[in-house]
Amino acid sequence: MQRTRRDLLAGVGVAAGFAGCLGVDGVTYPDEPDSGDGDADGGGEPDGSDGDGDGSDGSDGGDPGPNPALAAATRGVVGDALWFATSYEAAVRVYREATADVLTEVDAVRESVREATDPTVEMAERLEAAGYDAAERAATPLEPHFYPAGLLRSRTDRHVPVLDRFARRNDADRFTEELERMRLSFFQIRTPIYVDRRFSRDPIHNRLLDRLAPGDPDGVVVELAVPERRRFATLAHRPYSDGDGDDEGDETYPPTFTDDALPAERRESLRERLGPVARSDGRTAELFFTFADRPEPADRRRDAFRGPPSELDGAPLHVQRYADAETASDRLDAALAAGATESREPISPATEAADDAIEWHRYYHREAGSDRTDLDEFAGVQYGYLLQAGEFVLATGFSGDAWEERPRWQGRLPDAWVTA
Repeated sequence: MQRTRRDLLAGVGVAAGFAGCLGVDGVTYPDEPDSGDGDADGGGEPDGSDGDGDGSDGSDGGDPGPNPALAAATRGVVGDALWFATSYEAAVRVYREATADVLTEVDAVRESVREATDPTVEMAERLEAAGYDAAERAATPLEPHFYPAGLLRSRTDRHVPVLDRFARRNDADRFTEELERMRLSFFQIRTPIYVDRRFSRDPIHNRLLDRLAPGDPDGVVVELAVPERRRFATLAHRPYSDGDGDDEGDETYPPTFTDDALPAERRESLRERLGPVARSDGRTAELFFTFADRPEPADRRRDAFRGPPSELDGAPLHVQRYADAETASDRLDAALAAGATESREPISPATEAADDAIEWHRYYHREAGSDRTDLDEFAGVQYGYLLQAGEFVLATGFSGDAWEERPRWQGRLPDAWVTA
């Protein structure tokens, strides 16, 4: 609950000064509040819920299409991924501008303090208003993906009561000292390294990661790419600690990813395997994902993973969003007509016996080159799985090896939202 101005300025029982240090994903910043920041890692709702997605059901009141629950989950994933691709940079820019305005106000107040009796309660109230205004401005573009408001309010709450106390005592020396603390406090939370860690999209580890892999968000690395939106691609996984162990001999080495996630040549290779499944007519978004094991840190540098994300051999997933479920159904029908199907089955081994498991089309086509011969003597067949969920067409598991020849091809895909 937001505190009132009277509570803020009461000054009773409020501790001044610095309260130690708190690490943010391996980086240590002084004057980090122990509590009250609201969501320390920047993701999820303040009450622990996931939020309300992108606010659209994709159906415009018409036929919701098949698999509505999966469509809703996919809508949340796609909405969050598109936000990172198209709106993230502008949202962060607003946050940095808002915190910069607080620094401007602090500097202006400091310039006006020239005599011992200059500090006033009105100055403290002015800085309180600046801090709370910055919190509201930063929250508007970043929520519900990240929650900066608690961070900015807690910084304001830490310093304003101290400023009020010493303004009432005409203690200009202590007043200006607290002004410097407030300035440093807000300066630290707008540096590029802090912003990149707190509101991270490389890697993503806010609510989108939990939506991508609800089965085990701590154990996966997800590559994601939105090629039609600013050619955006990144990784999603829990971050690794940058620091050494607390005790001698406890030092660990995180993996090093030496290439971008899903670069253009890999995406094109995946499209070729999809063949007639990839249909841009009427498509409003195309996304690529892969799901792989998250490499563990190693005790020795030479044992730590080092290489491109492709070496993790992640299971790929292709998502196409259309204007509505009817359009998606038409595109799926066209793809099915261009190939052939052979029954349906769940894509997760753990759900094969479940009565309510979603069954995907076992689909194959001959448009891609052969995986089986070096000379492409035959056209070759690509075997995969297709499914419609609302306005989405999903495809996964495409390979030159037939379905029965690779019973455990899924890897970490069973942790993804499409099998939850």
